[in-house]
Amino acid sequence: MSRLATSCAATLVAVAVLVGTVVVGEARAQTRGAQHCTPYTAIFAPGTWETRSDADPTVPVGMLRPIGDGLQRQFGSDITVLYAPYAASAFDQGLSYAQSLSTLENRLHSMISGLCGSTRVILAGYSQGADGIGDVATAIGNGEGPIRADRVVGVGLLADPHRNPNTTLSLGDPQPGHGIAGTRSQDFGALTDRVRTLCADGDLYCSLNATASPFLAALGRVLSGDPAPIASLIPATTDPGTLIAQAVKMGAGWTATAAKLPTILDGLTGLPAAIESGDIRGAHQIASDLNADLAPMVQAAAGVDLPLIASVIRAAGTVDPSGWTAAESVIADVLTRIDIMRIAGDVGQMQETLWRAVESLTRGDSFTAAADVATLAPAGLDLAGAVVGPFATAVRGDLRVAVHALLNIGGPQCINDLVQLSRQGLAMAKFYASNAHVDYGDDAQILLNYLGSQVIS
Repeated sequence: MSRLATSCAATLVAVAVLVGTVVVGEARAQTRGAQHCTPYTAIFAPGTWETRSDADPTVPVGMLRPIGDGLQRQFGSDITVLYAPYAASAFDQGLSYAQSLSTLENRLHSMISGLCGSTRVILAGYSQGADGIGDVATAIGNGEGPIRADRVVGVGLLADPHRNPNTTLSLGDPQPGHGIAGTRSQDFGALTDRVRTLCADGDLYCSLNATASPFLAALGRVLSGDPAPIASLIPATTDPGTLIAQAVKMGAGWTATAAKLPTILDGLTGLPAAIESGDIRGAHQIASDLNADLAPMVQAAAGVDLPLIASVIRAAGTVDPSGWTAAESVIADVLTRIDIMRIAGDVGQMQETLWRAVESLTRGDSFTAAADVATLAPAGLDLAGAVVGPFATAVRGDLRVAVHALLNIGGPQCINDLVQLSRQGLAMAKFYASNAHVDYGDDAQILLNYLGSQVIS
């Protein structure tokens, strides 16, 4: 589960252009749909980046193409298959995921309402497309859609970010958890018995355990829902996967660092004192321990847009009922104001100098050792003044409260190491490496079999 928006003006231009292309595209889709009043019409919604707003709706695309081709082979001239053109964006075209989804749902309503009255309808979507199809099917099933529920013969949702296995029958191997965007506020009403969801093993977009992974669940809800808290910050070149990956990486680093902050503070306080007293070996040990304790934060900060990710985590904290993400957002805010990279750099440089001094002492060369230590005096004073002060304030203030909250939420098993968030990060990393979200080849055939059987029946 980002890219910073360039400007409000640029976004408005992008939206204006999009609206223009949507109107043209909708007219074309309606015209083509009206040309052939076949007994059945299948309308498919491709996933993110699989189509665009000006695409030809009659040209098969994306993960759903094998299903559309299969239905066309099976039913020939009795069926018309259309692929809904829409932005299919996720922050990368000047639109957030939620805004892109809105263009899809508007297009689906237009296409479906423009069909001839005698054709029966099949609906299917993949990923963001499943999100939109699921919302439209919910509206239809509850009497609020563009057509009556009795005209819909079957609905297929592949990798639905709003998957709810408690209200929707599953195809294939049932997966635990829910969609990363949470569940819909309504069930499918009159369409419940005709809707099937399919989620591949390991696809966290549709099988996230919110109890075990509240941080990821909160991020998913923010990125797929109201973009207002972060829309002005996200660049036009960022996808939700990158945002989530950076937030998990940074969150895990923040958590690991926060868990050791009292020890880190003691080390930063004791290091200048040890240098000043001439305790070279003691100072070297303190610097070594500090480097180890700061390592998770340094590694997490590499390649991450810190202000953006702090804002994302802060926004996610407002929708996480567990309180976990809210505590993380406090840590994010506090540690973003502390120059971790500078601190780590200073400590690392001091460790190297102290190591040389220790080696000099081992050789009996106390003069060289003293000379090396003398060069550290300014750095030691800097640590004592500019660095220890902010750390002390953080540890004694909001950060102490946040860490205490995390410990209470995590339970006794998290006292020594706040591993829960790290586990979530590992799960997300494994998910990205597995390509589970794009590995639906065999599952596509399962969905084709279901939809085909609905047409026959």
